[in-house]
Parts: sequence; structure tokens; C-alpha cells
Amino acid sequence: MDKPVRIAIIPGDGVGGEVMAEALPCLDWARAGGRDIQTLSLPYGAGHYLATGETLPEAAFADLRDGCDAILFGAVGDPRIPDGRHAEEILLQLRQGLELTVNFRPCHSPLPGHAPDLDIEVFRENTEGPYCLQGSTEPGRAVDLAIHTEPAVRRLLLAAFKRAATRKRPLTLAHKANVLKHGHGLWVRVFEELRRDHPEVASQGMHADALLCALVQNPTAFGVIAADNYLGDLISDLCAAYIGGMGVAPSISWAPHRPFRCSALAEPVHGSAPDIAGKGWANPVGMILSTALLFRYLGWEVEAIALEGAVSAALESGAKTRDLEGTLSTAAMGKAIRDRLL
Repeated sequence: MDKPVRIAIIPGDGVGGEVMAEALPCLDWARAGGRDIQTLSLPYGAGHYLATGETLPEAAFADLRDGCDAILFGAVGDPRIPDGRHAEEILLQLRQGLELTVNFRPCHSPLPGHAPDLDIEVFRENTEGPYCLQGSTEPGRAVDLAIHTEPAVRRLLLAAFKRAATRKRPLTLAHKANVLKHGHGLWVRVFEELRRDHPEVASQGMHADALLCALVQNPTAFGVIAADNYLGDLISDLCAAYIGGMGVAPSISWAPHRPFRCSALAEPVHGSAPDIAGKGWANPVGMILSTALLFRYLGWEVEAIALEGAVSAALESGAKTRDLEGTLSTAAMGKAIRDRLL
């Protein structure tokens, strides 16, 4: 018997709830197949913040941290909160509070015949860099701090080296140590140390600007790419363009050192897309593929493969949403995928 797995569900804002609605039946399908899944639905997002002033209360975070195994997350961001304060606080608390250092963004196209040779996996550090949201604004001057610590850098790079070794793929570190001598200098130093410990991995460091140029010219030359929070975000978004766009791009973050019971968060790469929220236009593929990544993280490889296969089969049949030049609504696309689950 599998031990019970408790998954926190946070739909968030905008299209987050719409795509989450298509992922939740996939949990029901896995449950019907024998997986012991319990869910905890949490309301945190713009609506809750505007009604209560709360982002993610400490008591709720503690229950999530100590009482759940993983999180399935939609998206946050709402034009009613122009400074995005609630979104920043929720994401920062989850990523930093749970120490979800590794953000894994695979770039394999689910579209049949679309970029078939592309096999890129981006490992993005998820808790530090300039996204730590420490800085200041004063008349005529603004400062954003970028913080890099050796434990976080080492955890991310170790995960990337292990993945490259397992898949026998080359590993590239994206950096700008020629200019950012302190922070990115730390990345290069740890990378060079780990290169010596992993001679079986073909690895190199590249200045990020040169790497981006090479990604456009010859993306199939790359395998695993490791980067800090900022560069990893940009690189993975560029790679998403090769596989069909942001609507089909999945991700999962985890804490490799597992400091708490809750050690993973799966979410689509796209944001809350408030301009199309409520119209039924959002593509649920990224959310559903993120659910597959969560299944794989939990050790449910059979379910992960089946879910990914259902996505590919649905797309191959011609089922597509507007962003893929199709006509299906969010709900119809979700049903087309689930109808192909074996």
C-alpha cells in the first residue's frame, strides 16, 4: 500500500483557477488507480488578499510546510493589486520558506513533429539572485540586491550535474562572471569544483549573452542548462518558444535536502494572464504537464508517463487551444486530454 500523499492546492489568480480545474481530475484519476491522495485547498491569492489583507498567514504556511507533501500551484498576479505585493509575498514565502532551491523546467515539445530533436532541461536556482526582493527606491536612485549563497548554488548545480550524468547529456552553466564578478564568480567557482568531481559529464561555462545567441542558432546542441534565478527565468522562457509557447511549458521546484515534509511545488511556467481570465482561452497543457512532473517526483512514473502520453495523443488528434491556433476552450482541451488517459 502507498502511504497517503497530501497535496496542497493553490489555484491563485487569473487563469490559475481555470487551468487548475483541468488538473484536479488528473488527481482523481490517479486516486482511482490506487494512489492514496489527500488534498488541502487553499484560497490564497488576490481575492483573499483584497478581502482580508492576508497573503499566506503563518499558521496556514506552517500547516502546509509540516502537514503536506507537495503543492500544486496555478498562478498569481492581479491588476487590482498593481504593485503585485501579494504575489511576491506568496511566492517568496513558498520558495524561500520551503527552501525550494531547484526549479526544473524541461523543454520537450508535446506537439507531435514540433521541434522533435529539442531536448533541453533548465535548472534554475529558485530562492536567491535579484528575485530575493531586497532593495530600495529613493529620489533619483533605485537598488535591487542580488544575493547568492554557496549552499543554494551548490544544491542547484549538484542537481544539474546529477541530471546530466543520468541522462548522459551535456551541461552548460550560464553566467556573467566577467561583469558580475562576486555573485556569478561564486557560481563559476562552485561549478569548476563540481566539474572535477563529475568527469563523466561533458560540461562548460558560457557567458549568458553568447549562450542566448547559440540557443537561437543551434538549440539542439544543448542538454542541461544551469543558471541563477534571473538568467534561468529568461533562458527557460526562450526555450518555451521552441516547444509551443508558455501555455505548454511545465515546471517543478523542489528542496533536494528535504528540510521539511513539504518539499516540492509544481506549477506551469505561464503567469495569471489577467487579459484572458474568464474567457476560457487558457491552455491547460502546462498545468497538466506540471502535474505529471509532480507524479514523477512522487515516484509515480507510470502515471506520469500516461499523463504525458495523453497530452501528446490529444494534440496529435488536432485538439488545440487558441494559443496553438486551435478552437478548443480550456475545459474542452482538458477533457480531450483526460479522455485519452489509459
